[in-house]
Amino acid sequence: MHVLHLAAECAPLAKVGGLGDVVGALPPALVAAGVEASVLMPLYGGAEGELAHRAGPLVGVHEGETSFGAQRLPFRVWRADASPVGAPVYLLDEPVHFGGSGVYSDPSGENLPPERWAVFQRAALDWLAAPDAPAVDLLHLHDHHAGLVPVLLRHDRALSRIAGMPTLLTVHSADHHGIAPWSVWERLNVHVDEAETLLVEDDLNALKAGVVWADAVTTVSPTYADELATDPTVSRGLVETFRAARRKTTGILNGIDAAHWNPATDPHLPSTFSADERAGKAATKRAVCDELGLDADRPLIAYVGRLMPEKGVELLTEGTERVLHATEASVALLGAGDPEHETAVRGLALMLGREGYADRLSVTIGFDEALAHRLYGAADVFAMPSMSEPCGLAQLYAMRYGAPPVVHAVGGLRDTVEAWDGARGTGFRFDAFTTGAFVEALRAALAVHAEPEAWARLVACGMARDWSWRGPAQTYADLYGTLVGAQTPVA
Repeated sequence: MHVLHLAAECAPLAKVGGLGDVVGALPPALVAAGVEASVLMPLYGGAEGELAHRAGPLVGVHEGETSFGAQRLPFRVWRADASPVGAPVYLLDEPVHFGGSGVYSDPSGENLPPERWAVFQRAALDWLAAPDAPAVDLLHLHDHHAGLVPVLLRHDRALSRIAGMPTLLTVHSADHHGIAPWSVWERLNVHVDEAETLLVEDDLNALKAGVVWADAVTTVSPTYADELATDPTVSRGLVETFRAARRKTTGILNGIDAAHWNPATDPHLPSTFSADERAGKAATKRAVCDELGLDADRPLIAYVGRLMPEKGVELLTEGTERVLHATEASVALLGAGDPEHETAVRGLALMLGREGYADRLSVTIGFDEALAHRLYGAADVFAMPSMSEPCGLAQLYAMRYGAPPVVHAVGGLRDTVEAWDGARGTGFRFDAFTTGAFVEALRAALAVHAEPEAWARLVACGMARDWSWRGPAQTYADLYGTLVGAQTPVA
């Protein structure tokens, strides 16, 4: 069984967020589970660009032409035989829409036109319908960037050779729908009687189209699947669409790269440690606190992530101030995001510094992969007050690195963090999305931290959990099997 993943990102070749992490990690895990898996993504920057160099030597496997309105767009498909992904990667080189190096925006920060994703999908299917394309049994589509594929397969007569190929759409986040003018669909020159299945108001909505027309839908956690079908805020207005698709929707938790995120071998840590031998964690904390100018004798709360509303940045800033005033803890923040939120966090640091908290608060604006690893390794408590969280990876890293997380009980955070009950658990949860509830959960964590035996049990429980891709990959493989077994014969 050959499963081809279509996605806008794939780490480490092109990564903007968690989507790239998943597409870079799931296919190799599927290969380990006995599934032939590969990836198709755009070749941003062309065959001479930075992405191409990261991918290693490229072998041309197809030359073709796709149409978009009156445009005839030549494209090539390359195979990266030495790709660092760990699974075969195909790169679609269409210079008109993907000649620049940006994934979603240009160098000035302006969003690139949504029509480019329609072109990517059309060209991908034109290739797969060609005689020289590899045999593919199932298309695994990721987010709205591939959401039009099921519609095109079923309605474009030029694709009759592959029209029965089953499709699975994974919704990593419903925050982005791939909204475009209806004229974008019209330029694909494919008629759909049920045009309302592609529309929200008068606009093309690629995420809705994918959810309606895919043979199966997955989300990145079971709770997120429920939220999408019940909460209009989480689904961003598509609650009825997700509700109608509930029977074909499965929530499957993401995993993490257990080799890359391993405190026993992590080269970024000053001192490595494991669940059985945790002395290195204390040494790492002291070294990191010295690096950041913090008092290492205090409990350390850390945050690593984007400074965005959906990540709970307002709770984070207000909560940090209140925790520093009300407890003996120190706080280290690492992140980047909206300029207004970056400014607010910098302002908080300046204000608290003037109040005498300079040795208890560290703020680093930007993203530093090595520092992120060190903060996970150094932290006693990890803060994750997300407003919404389809799955979340940071809480999984934190547990593996012996930093019990404090999380808002939504999405994948509810599914992965077992609330400490005094005897067992992996972290702390709060239900109300308020600063008060967040601070109370942090104080509860600090209270347990003051009890060494209880804290050791809590840390050990979190570090013992298996958050690798092994289990999720097998769940996906089983789901693929049911879809391929039900494949519609192609005439």
